[in-house]
Amino acid sequence: MTYDIENMRSNFFRIKLFLSGMSLFVLFCSVCAQECHTIAHSENIKQNLRPDEVMLEYSVSDSLVLVNAITFDSTLYASQSLNPLFWTSLKTFRKKLRSADPNEFSILGQVLYLYLVSPIKDFLSGKRRLIIIPDARLSGLPFEAFVLNDDSAPPYNICKIHYLIRDFEVVYHCSPVFWANLSERPEDEHAVSPGDHQFAFMGFSPVFANYPGLSALPGSEIEISAIGSLFHDKGLSNLLVSGQNSGKEYFKSIAGRGKIVHLATHYLHDSNKPGHEGFLFWGYDASGKKNIQDEGILSADEITKLQLQSDLIVLNTCSSGIEQIRSGDTTSSLPCIFVRQGRRMFYQRSGA
Repeated sequence: MTYDIENMRSNFFRIKLFLSGMSLFVLFCSVCAQECHTIAHSENIKQNLRPDEVMLEYSVSDSLVLVNAITFDSTLYASQSLNPLFWTSLKTFRKKLRSADPNEFSILGQVLYLYLVSPIKDFLSGKRRLIIIPDARLSGLPFEAFVLNDDSAPPYNICKIHYLIRDFEVVYHCSPVFWANLSERPEDEHAVSPGDHQFAFMGFSPVFANYPGLSALPGSEIEISAIGSLFHDKGLSNLLVSGQNSGKEYFKSIAGRGKIVHLATHYLHDSNKPGHEGFLFWGYDASGKKNIQDEGILSADEITKLQLQSDLIVLNTCSSGIEQIRSGDTTSSLPCIFVRQGRRMFYQRSGA
């Protein structure tokens, strides 16, 4: 079900549902401020979208998904009811992705396409690039792996499956307003001369070998070493820091010198103590006792104070893409915070 929202902006977030004869008012309190901000900046967003692009912003409750679709010349609001089939399919889809299990993958992909893309599929006609703004419940979900119901494709032939990526380039961002702000900046604002970066690649990995209270990450050291070798073979400078040398304060002091910064570590997520969550470095006290000088946790507040001029930041950590909903701030996942710092390119991979 779709609506033109240009004439209903003032009531954009008062959604009245009637379910089993009862009236439900679904108020998306955690995203309301952000979405109203989006509406206020919709013209700026439109001005920065190319004719072949469409931005899709998702907000999800237990029983409904809202999609705010924006192109350079129009805006559309769509809603789709959700039921247990959706939530079961979403959970199973994520599980099969992590285990690389192809069984029933095509069917699950079709179910997710039906709920999340089909309601606005006509609006996507003629477009080639989707800019996805997912909310917390859809964070990390690869829309490009959704499957269109293509009757012409041979059944169970995984090579012939009609994935969404066949029709669209799919990119992700944390906020339409931040996206518009970055797009409005002059292209050369972050351009730097070769001398501004001391290292073409900078890899950090505490590894945590034989570290009390934390599981070791031996593969992380192999990871940054392999990438560093690629840069070395091309005659490009690189800095690899691992083990006891990878303290938080050292990272903060040197991260701004890397053109590409790659961090492979644990991420501590604690919804009850948001001030004590972040990336773990050597020096972290897993026993719970505080080290006043350096707890070994790089928090969101500290990230906002970093002087980064990197072209690309890579986070290979667990749960770092989880959105933390806090009062007055609906885009406080760490990837979002890096984007707010002005980083144009960002890649986050969550481990199990």
